[in-house]
Amino acid sequence: MGVDDNNPRLPVLNESDRPYEHPLYGRLLTLPGLSVGVTAIDTLLTWGMTNSQWIFPMATSCCGIELMAAAASRVDLDRMGTILRGTPRQCDVMVVAGTITVKMAPRVKRLWEQMPEPKWAVAMGSCAISGDFYRELYPVVPGIDTFLPVDIYIPGCPPNPESLMAGMLALAEKVRAERGRARTPQVPHLELLSATKPSIPRIGDVERSPTQTGLQEADAMKPADSAVARPTPPEASPALTEAPAATLSGAILGPEIETLLAEHGATEIPKDAPPLIPAARHLALAAALKARGYRQLVYVVASHWLAGKGRAGAVEGEAEHYEVAYGLRTVGRGSKSVWWSVRVPAEGSVPSLAAEFAGADWQEREQWDLVGVRFSGHPDMRRLMMPDDWQGHPLRKDYASDTHTAPWR
Repeated sequence: MGVDDNNPRLPVLNESDRPYEHPLYGRLLTLPGLSVGVTAIDTLLTWGMTNSQWIFPMATSCCGIELMAAAASRVDLDRMGTILRGTPRQCDVMVVAGTITVKMAPRVKRLWEQMPEPKWAVAMGSCAISGDFYRELYPVVPGIDTFLPVDIYIPGCPPNPESLMAGMLALAEKVRAERGRARTPQVPHLELLSATKPSIPRIGDVERSPTQTGLQEADAMKPADSAVARPTPPEASPALTEAPAATLSGAILGPEIETLLAEHGATEIPKDAPPLIPAARHLALAAALKARGYRQLVYVVASHWLAGKGRAGAVEGEAEHYEVAYGLRTVGRGSKSVWWSVRVPAEGSVPSLAAEFAGADWQEREQWDLVGVRFSGHPDMRRLMMPDDWQGHPLRKDYASDTHTAPWR
C-alpha cells in the first residue's frame, strides 16, 4: 500500500513487485484468439497488419521464379497471411525480384505510388539490390533504392524461397517496431556506400540531391506519349522491277540453294559464315526462297563494324558499315534452313522484308533500335526495346556501356 501524492487520503495499491501472475490470465493469453479480448486496439491492428502482408510482385527475372516457388506448397507464404495480388491498390508490400531496367523503372515507380499507405518495399536478390553483374551497363538501374525507399534487403543470386520468408518475417518485426512511431530512417553505411556507389545516389545517401526524387517522380508520372518525337521512318525503298525467275518456282529445294544464292550475287559460300548478298538483290532472294517453301523467318541479326575492323578477312581501310544476317527455314518434317547476310555503309539502308514476312516487322525494329540499321520500306520504323527518347543505339561498337541516363542511372 502507498499514498497518492495528489490526494494523501487516497491509498494506492502498488503491484509492481507482485511475485505471481494469475494462472487464469496466463492461460487465456496462451490460447489462440482469446488474447484479442484482453488486448489494446493498437496491438490488434499491429497483429492484423503483420499477419496479412499482401505482396505486389514485381518479378522481372530469375528471382521471380523463387518468388513463385515461395508461394507454392513447400514454403506456402499464405500460411502467414501473405498472398500475391495483381493490383497495387490492394497491396502493402512491393517485392522487386529481379533486374530493373531504365525503361522499366518509371513503371515500377508509378505502381509504387499507386499503393496505399502504409507500404513497404523489399529488394529481393542481387540485381534488385545493386544491379549485380549489370550495374555498369547502360539499361540497368544500379539498385532499386536509387528510386524507392527499400525496407528489407534479401541478398542472393537468386535467394531461395526460405530466404524470402525470412525477409517477410523480418519485415513483420520492423512493422511491429514502427507501429505508433515515425518511419525508421535508413542509416547509411558509409564504407559500404563508397564500395557500391552507383551513378545515382541511393535514397538516404547524404550525397543525394533533394530534387532527384522529384525528377524521378515527374518522369514516372508523365503520360506515355509525352516523350520526344519518335524517329522519322526512312523513305520507302524504290520498287524492284526485277521479278524472280520463273524457274525458281516449284518444289522445295535442297542442294540447289547454293546455285540460287549464286544467281542472286553470292560470290562464295563460306563454311563458317553466311554468304554475302548485294543489297540490291536481297529482297528478290527472299521472295524466291519464300516461293520455294522457306516461309519461316528465323532471325534478323545486325552487327556494326567500325572503319577497318570488319569480320575476318576484311580489307584494310574498309569503311564503317553494318552487316545484317537473315535466316529462313521450311516448316514441317525434314525442314531445311538457309541464311545470308547483307553489307551496307553506315549511312545506307537495307530493303525491309516486312512485306514478305510478318515476323520481320518487330525483328527489324529491334535491330534499328539497338544497332542503328535503317530498313527502307519498313511500315513502322521506331524504337522497340529502348524508350522513345533514348539517345543513340546501345549495341553499336562506339557506344559507351556505362552511359549516364538521367534520372535513373
